[in-house]
Amino acid sequence: MTTQESDASQSEFALIDRIIARLGDAAASDILVAPGDDAAAWVPVGGAVVASTDTIAEGTHWRPGLLTMADVGWRAIATSVSDLAAMGATPQVVLVAASLGPAVTLEELDELIDGMAEACIAHEVKVAGGDVVRGRSTSLTITSLGGARLDRAGRAMVMRRDAAQVGDSVAISGSPGAAATGLRLAERGVEISPATTEALTAWRRPRARTELGLAAENLGVPCAIDVSDGLVQDLRHIAERSGVGVELDLDALPLPTSAVATFGSEEARDLVLAGGDDYELLLVARNSVLEALEGVTIIGRVVETHPGEVVVRQVDGAPYPIPAGWDQLRSWPLPQH
Repeated sequence: MTTQESDASQSEFALIDRIIARLGDAAASDILVAPGDDAAAWVPVGGAVVASTDTIAEGTHWRPGLLTMADVGWRAIATSVSDLAAMGATPQVVLVAASLGPAVTLEELDELIDGMAEACIAHEVKVAGGDVVRGRSTSLTITSLGGARLDRAGRAMVMRRDAAQVGDSVAISGSPGAAATGLRLAERGVEISPATTEALTAWRRPRARTELGLAAENLGVPCAIDVSDGLVQDLRHIAERSGVGVELDLDALPLPTSAVATFGSEEARDLVLAGGDDYELLLVARNSVLEALEGVTIIGRVVETHPGEVVVRQVDGAPYPIPAGWDQLRSWPLPQH
């Protein structure tokens, strides 16, 4: 290949064509206006459009060497779709904006797209369009769009952060803390084995809990959030938005077996409370409603006292010290003039 041919193959529009072709069945070729035009067009599902945008950036959300580019592509899709799952919406399409750092090769781009395609197929969404640029570092911005039903008053039937009420119970899905355990294992260079598969997979390839979100909304669960920054930190958003307090029972927390085996029960609890990156769903509703859902554990309740705060209670009722959750701006604050 000549230099001129190589340059042509890496032009913006050639890269876009390459990405669409590489996506295969994950490209939304069956919508009204498919990828490759100025904008995409499709028929939304349900009566209300539900949308969310997330950015993941190299050095902030992942470090080269710990994740493959395919893992990065998967995580970009799954973590964005997770926001729709937390609303109880049906995901439909995603838009992808990629800034590729100077060291990214065509082979790495292909690997990135392969991971995105795998995640799209697993989560039953398709790529409807996007953009690609060269930048100083690599980042991906994913906009997920889906649909939700409307009630008779024309309101979107979704789960919201501001809908918790005193007397509700709090439940968590799956195995919170597993992803944080996986990150620690990866940092130590631990390879996948029967004892570490759950944790490493939870971190490298998280799954949005779409089916659970839809089931919860259909049962009438009014309030939910996905766990991205830590169970307590994300639950605090619900407490603040709803103007209520939340109390959790320390002994009710489900602990990942890999965390207990590697770090012990106490550190495993801290990983559950503050680890983040799980994308499990925190659900808040009447106890009888939560008990009708499969795969969730009731861990606490909504109270009238200490509004806006989350308190973790030990068996004797004493508060348990809560470790800090993840806040990507805390360690890199914006300058003030």
